[in-house]
Amino acid sequence: MEQMEQMEPEAQKAAVRRYGPQEIAAWLVIVVLVTLIVKTLSFIFIPLSVAVLVFFAVGMPMEFLRRFGVPGWLRILLVVSFILDALYWVGGLLQANIMEFVGQLPVFTQKLSEYAAIELQSYGVTAEQGKEILDAFVGNMDGKKMEPLGSFLHAAGGSFFQFIGNLVWVVLFLIFMLAERDGMENRLHNAFGQRRAEKIIKVGGRISQSIEEYLGLKTLISLLAGVLTSLALWLFGVQFALLWGVLAFLLNFIPNVGALLATVPPVLMALFQSGSPGFALLAASVLVAIHFVVGNYLEPKIMGRGLNLSPLVVLFALIFWGWMWGGVGMLLAVPLTAAFNIAMEEYDPSMPLAKMISAE
Repeated sequence: MEQMEQMEPEAQKAAVRRYGPQEIAAWLVIVVLVTLIVKTLSFIFIPLSVAVLVFFAVGMPMEFLRRFGVPGWLRILLVVSFILDALYWVGGLLQANIMEFVGQLPVFTQKLSEYAAIELQSYGVTAEQGKEILDAFVGNMDGKKMEPLGSFLHAAGGSFFQFIGNLVWVVLFLIFMLAERDGMENRLHNAFGQRRAEKIIKVGGRISQSIEEYLGLKTLISLLAGVLTSLALWLFGVQFALLWGVLAFLLNFIPNVGALLATVPPVLMALFQSGSPGFALLAASVLVAIHFVVGNYLEPKIMGRGLNLSPLVVLFALIFWGWMWGGVGMLLAVPLTAAFNIAMEEYDPSMPLAKMISAE
């Protein structure tokens, strides 16, 4: 017992010596270099990151098919075909919604300005001052103004085949990663030997299983939230119900603020269409109820735990990945950060950092 007590201070001193100023400075230099490389080569890393997230998200259906004895090549064909078919049909309808919305955007912008001017006057703020506040808020990290919503939607509403073309790299990365999935253990044994390979496989298996479960279940829950949102808005007769449902699906990956951000646009649309605050309030109540039930009841029951990320970490993740990759980076920010956090929780040396950025 006394020997163990003597060993603990020695281990702590060794850890301090191991992570001295020089080591910390070296790690900071590595982090900066990696950040610059990832930002510079964003045309490669963006589709690669999307493919990695999809790879983990489809891990559960891939394993389900494997248990039924479906060959590996057929599993890949079925999963990739399903994803492409879903993207083609939903993407085609979504693009039509976006183009129609872009056509009506000047009218919506004018109405929003009128509503905002009325509200700002009650606080003694002019419309010009409100516009300055908004421009300052949406300014990006390098001091330039972000693209207006209209420009972004015009780009998103371009050629549908251009949209499909942008997914080619994602699909290629995904196919090769799925093809390498089954043969990875043999390669690790050949490269590192039996003992070291088993240790790597054990740790990697825990990380992979945790990320697959989180992303797989989170994708299903987000899909449910998106479908219910579209269905509710369609029953209310709100325009662009599919567009708002897809927005709810994407923003459901962002905790705390995602549900709020997904609720505001369709509620404004309901207000613009009807001109009735009561109707808009009713639509907002239904959407809030959907997100509350899905996020506060179903998700904890199904997943067991949430992202376990500090709200401050989520905010910094949105800012960092938005600076790195723009709008796509903001959509990928929380899933990527959550995946890194889960991986760090399963790896002892990075456990302290995982505890620091967790919500607990």
